[in-house]
Amino acid sequence: MQTWAATDPAVTEWVHKQTAAGAEGAALARAVLAWAHRHGAISLEVSGQFDGMGHDGGTMLTAQINALADAFALD
Repeated sequence: MQTWAATDPAVTEWVHKQTAAGAEGAALARAVLAWAHRHGAISLEVSGQFDGMGHDGGTMLTAQINALADAFALD
């Protein structure tokens, strides 16, 4: 992640706006992890993987967002 942040100007600019100097890799890793979690939950819902389970995809998405907030020590 640090190499990506250091070699892509657009990523570098975004990361520097989001975090303190020296923490670029962590900020970018969190962003990619959050995107992957949301993408996964949404993809499962759209492809009908929750059908027949009596499960609401929105519940999964909310649970994942809450878990990420806990992991990143956000309120």
